Amino acid sequence: MRRFLNPERLWTTPDGLDEDRITPHVLWLPHDQPQVLAYFARFRDVLAPYQDFITPVAERDLHATMQKIKRRDRDGRRIDAKRLRQATPAVQEALAAVAPIGIEIGPPRASASAAVADMWPEEELHQLYLGVRAGLDAAGLPLPPPADWYWGHMTGGYGLEDTNTPELATRSDRLASVLGRALRPGARVRATVSSLWLVLERQDPVTNTYTFERVQEIHLGRTEPGKGS
Repeated sequence: MRRFLNPERLWTTPDGLDEDRITPHVLWLPHDQPQVLAYFARFRDVLAPYQDFITPVAERDLHATMQKIKRRDRDGRRIDAKRLRQATPAVQEALAAVAPIGIEIGPPRASASAAVADMWPEEELHQLYLGVRAGLDAAGLPLPPPADWYWGHMTGGYGLEDTNTPELATRSDRLASVLGRALRPGARVRATVSSLWLVLERQDPVTNTYTFERVQEIHLGRTEPGKGS
């Protein structure tokens, strides 16, 4: 396993401005779904003995990224909380006809630099991704180029150190093997994506974490909670 927050993934240099460690995103947050929180609590238990080279994601920080937004527009203006709130109607309109999506998360597995759980079904999540991008674009927010296909996943732990010694390499291989079977039975968990959040996400390479400030919730298929579209 490799360190996740390697120089290529850092949003700013080690001596860069603190504000450049913050980037707006659209996230799905599972904190109203206890079965998902329980699933990732089991995930953290599996990772606990390996925290010398992987950092488990705390419950409060659990998320799935739908779309990253550039920090500044073409005029150099920062995309702050006010700009995200102003974008809300356009994103809500783009998702007004999108019904809540039933998904499955899992099973857990080790990637090159993280411990992740994929999200299914792929087609529905990809269409949601396209809708999110359409809404953000209509709101005039700057976006990275689109992905060919949306990869729905949640991260349970970020690689902390390169496992570049024989001992660490052996333990990394052991973790990969354990992850494949440790959550059985129950290697997948069901959930519902009924809303998304516009957030300001902070990258912290010292603690090897991503945290976020919630700015605005967007409800799928309706303009207000509890009301039809």
